[in-house]
Formats: sequence, C-alpha cells, structure tokens
Amino acid sequence: MLTSFYAAAAVVGAGTLASFLESCGTNPIDSNAANLATVQGTLSNGFITVTVDSSSPLANVGSAAMVQYPGGVLLAAHTAQNTFTALSSICTHQQCQISNYDSSNKNFVCLCHGSQFATNGQVTQGPASSSLAQHATSFANNQLTIRT
Repeated sequence: MLTSFYAAAAVVGAGTLASFLESCGTNPIDSNAANLATVQGTLSNGFITVTVDSSSPLANVGSAAMVQYPGGVLLAAHTAQNTFTALSSICTHQQCQISNYDSSNKNFVCLCHGSQFATNGQVTQGPASSSLAQHATSFANNQLTIRT
C-alpha cells in the first residue's frame, strides 16, 4: 500500500513539474537570437557614458549591445538616427540576465524561459508580463549618455 502511495505521488509530481515547465515556455531558445556584444560605459554623477563611433557595436540603427558599467549592466539599442533606448537587463519574469538580441524582430531575448522584449522594454512574448525598466538617454558628439 505504501508503494502505491509513492508511485501516485511520483506521477502527480511529474505532472506538476511538466505544467510548471510548460508555463515557462516549451522552447525558450529563439534560434534567431544572438549573444549581445558588450560595450564599456563609465559612471559619473548618476550618468553612464558610452562612446559610439564607427567601430562600436551600437554604430548602426537597429543594433543593440549590453552596456557594462561599474555596478551593473544595461541593454542599449540604436533605434533611429541619433536615438537610443536603454533598459534594465534583468528579465521581469524570474530575474535572469538578458544577454541575447533577435535583430530580425528587434527583440531582446531572455534565454531562461523565452521572454522577449521590444527595444522600448514592452513584452512581446511571455511568460514575462511586465516591461523592462527604461532609462533616459541622450546622444551628442558620439557620446551616448544614460541616466541610471
């Protein structure tokens, strides 16, 4: 009788695990998503600055990169001529580090469970249901400035 109890518990547990995994996405890896290049930023008085010249991974409209600075990492995207967005790099689903970008769809991709975010931070594919936090940006003289 005790063996039947353990067998039943194992079946229920397996079903619960399968449901949990399904709710987090059955195919978390987007085959179009590539690892983001990393650029270094400097932090001073609450602002991060990044040089964006012709050799930068952020040089072209439509490009994206991880901005690493003392104390953290942000996501940056070059969305139009002289226009950039900067976002939190922590997925709002289960706080994984977002490190991939699908350049064909212009989405940041979290490989943990498959959430995707537009360059404005909005969720385009769950399981995440909240947008990424946005940071104000400005661009002049090849310098991207991001408010922390």
